Amino acid sequence: MKRITKKITACFVSAFMLCAGTCAAFISASAANDAIQPRGYHMYGDVNDDGAINIADVVCVLNALNNGYFGQGQCAQAADVNGDGSITSADATMIQNYVLSKGDTGRCGEIFYL
Repeated sequence: MKRITKKITACFVSAFMLCAGTCAAFISASAANDAIQPRGYHMYGDVNDDGAINIADVVCVLNALNNGYFGQGQCAQAADVNGDGSITSADATMIQNYVLSKGDTGRCGEIFYL
């Protein structure tokens, strides 16, 4: 039983590290180039703009909140899923609810244009 628990824990840690690294690179790219070029439509909740709303988007929001910086443009607009004009842990919770298909999801999945 301990081996299975260790393997599952290692798998989750690896997935988290992968997501954290991807989000850190995305946030760094946003910081370096705040003028994100319009590319058509985007989805609220798809913070890293990979075409899907998943746990990586939640990690991106939480990392941005912990680092005290969230870039301008599409990334920030996609993260504000409750529409209050600011990005908070409530937005991360709504994205997580969308991923888990439960609770209040705000505007997650809705399309917006830049």
